[in-house]
Amino acid sequence: MDTSLCANSCGFFGSAVNKNLCSKYYNDYLKLEAITKSIEGLTLNCEKTVSSAPPNLSNSSVTASASAGAFLKKKNRCKNCNKKVGLTGFECRCGDVFCGRHRYPEEHACKIDYKELGRQVLIKQNPMIDGDKLQWRV
Repeated sequence: MDTSLCANSCGFFGSAVNKNLCSKYYNDYLKLEAITKSIEGLTLNCEKTVSSAPPNLSNSSVTASASAGAFLKKKNRCKNCNKKVGLTGFECRCGDVFCGRHRYPEEHACKIDYKELGRQVLIKQNPMIDGDKLQWRV
């Protein structure tokens, strides 16, 4: 095994497989290399995106998409009693947020069929096992 001191003169031994670097500096080298490759990939993607952008893009379409994001209401109130829930709100599978009193499906008349969901999970987890038809075989 060919061992020599680290190329960065840290005092540890490096190997030819690791470009004469110790494990610490070799890991740093790999991270730096990965970052530079990702940056090169991003710059290539950006250049392709800019070159393929339509030239007739107007300011009104950009503002329309920004205003559409402003109309999205933050869910911080209970759907049933309109009580502020903040961080303690419970999100149901139906997609609404409820307070502690209305968090259970039977309390807020949830439209999700939990029994059918449970049946589907049991069917997936417990496949049907058929016995052998020939009893004489052991």
